[in-house]
Amino acid sequence: MLSSMTIWVAFGIYMCFLLGVAFYVTQKEKKQAAGENLLTASVAWPILVMTYIASLMSTWVFFAGPGAYYRGGLGYWISEMSYIALFPIIAHFTMNKVWMVNQEKGNTFVTPADFYFERFKSPALRTILGIVFLAASFPYISSVLVAIAQAADYATGGAIPYQTAVIVVGLIMTIFVCIGGVKSAATADTIQGLVFIALLWFIVIACLIVGFGGSLTLAVESLWENTQSFFSYPGPSGWVSYASRFGYPFSCAIGWTIMLPHVFVRSGYYGDNLKAQRKLSYMTPALQGLVWTGTMLIGLIGLALVSDMATSESELIIPYMINNFVNAFNPTLAVLMMIGFFVGATAVGLSTANAFLSVASGIVASDLIKNTFHIDVPKNKEMLVNRVIIAVLGLGSLVIALNPPELIFTLIMFSIAIVMPLFPILVFGLYWKKATKQAAVVSTIVGTVLVLMTYFVWNIGDVWYGAIGLIGATVTMVVVSLCTKQDEADSKEFYETLDRATDRFYEIQE
Repeated sequence: MLSSMTIWVAFGIYMCFLLGVAFYVTQKEKKQAAGENLLTASVAWPILVMTYIASLMSTWVFFAGPGAYYRGGLGYWISEMSYIALFPIIAHFTMNKVWMVNQEKGNTFVTPADFYFERFKSPALRTILGIVFLAASFPYISSVLVAIAQAADYATGGAIPYQTAVIVVGLIMTIFVCIGGVKSAATADTIQGLVFIALLWFIVIACLIVGFGGSLTLAVESLWENTQSFFSYPGPSGWVSYASRFGYPFSCAIGWTIMLPHVFVRSGYYGDNLKAQRKLSYMTPALQGLVWTGTMLIGLIGLALVSDMATSESELIIPYMINNFVNAFNPTLAVLMMIGFFVGATAVGLSTANAFLSVASGIVASDLIKNTFHIDVPKNKEMLVNRVIIAVLGLGSLVIALNPPELIFTLIMFSIAIVMPLFPILVFGLYWKKATKQAAVVSTIVGTVLVLMTYFVWNIGDVWYGAIGLIGATVTMVVVSLCTKQDEADSKEFYETLDRATDRFYEIQE
């Protein structure tokens, strides 16, 4: 439908936008004498909220989400809504405390493992966490490259080969993060977040008008007559089993919204004050609900129009509807929608990839090179080393994307699952003084092994995701802590810091 020239022009414009943001933010930081750390940021609440949402949503919005609703039906949407409301509670009792400790330490934390080390004082734990968080980063970054390349391939009818698109998008992502770092990514996300939400709803409304004259009632009635399985478990494709009704929302409530490394640092490190943290807690559920309702409606409309798409094709329901229904209705509208689909997918996808790439480079530089291998990088060489790491990680993700699995959903959910067992360690570290570093290390290993077995031994990863690993890690944390001891001095400073932060940021009524 679109010419290859149109896509390349869109790529070029997007690249110029990203480089412009990177240059602006870098120059602003230099003028303010704030240093040139590519891996840390402190931002006001509007930027915090939008960078969190944009980096969180990723390829869910235009690919995995609509495809999942097409396969899973209304039950999948209910699962989404059930965990969204939990975010303010989880954030209040965990990430706000993480943020306060980071503020007391001078906003110096770069990676999630920095916080865990502050509590447990275990170099071994830092190394293991760094590896786990890094393992979560590669599949997620690759999923973005896969999605955008598929969009370019489909939008041009194959005029732009998939492999070519992967390489170009991967280079755009890597160059941007090398130049601008996390604060540039956060600033760009503010604009990109608004763009992708607007384009999502533009596509929803246009498809509803083309397919059913703008009447959602007619679309629902059509489904009720022809595909009633949309309204019941396990969904049109038998995809939302009873077990997954627990495993999926449980995984997303913890793994997706809190524990993935790029959202961990955003929700725990980036806010410039407590007001920003609270705004993030309050506004995130509303914005998530807005986005997921839009993607659900796309799946609903798509299923009402065509009910026999193969599983591997269901994630391309948006361009399929544009090509097969909108184009016959109005070719000009179809072109505009396909451009909107491509631009929206690129904007939200690269927001996530940039975020992941930034924190992954921090993991390599801080958790592995500096604190595991004890290699001291001269201060004047840190910027160069960080950029080299970013380039290597970006190219690594690009290689994975050249040979992807059948569904983007698979890559995303594995990343979410692998970090879930780290959540109980965070909670026990905050609230239980008897939690030991030995328990944290063993719990991390046990939880990770259980997740890997869930996927590769028991083959139930598409149902339970990381839930079994989280439960195993929780039990292990309690049992091993009761059986071991740790020098109280290791955690004394942490709890004193937390107490000072509580007194500083909260008005305690006697």
